[in-house]
Amino acid sequence: MKIEIRLIGRLTEYWESGKLLDIAEGATISESLEAIGLPDGEAGMISVNGASIPRKNRESQKLAEGDSITIMAPVHGG
Repeated sequence: MKIEIRLIGRLTEYWESGKLLDIAEGATISESLEAIGLPDGEAGMISVNGASIPRKNRESQKLAEGDSITIMAPVHGG
């Protein structure tokens, strides 16, 4: 199946933002991160089709054909 991956800011070094990823049917968010070589610790907020996905659900949240994932780097500061 094909999903769209959008990376924000410095994460674009891992994948060309907006490019489609061909991944196995029923793959999870974590599996998609692994497929593009993005370490889980580098991914901050993730949304699928505009809905924010909690970190604890990344390994269980399955993706579907045509899903669009947006990934932002973690925000640090004070």
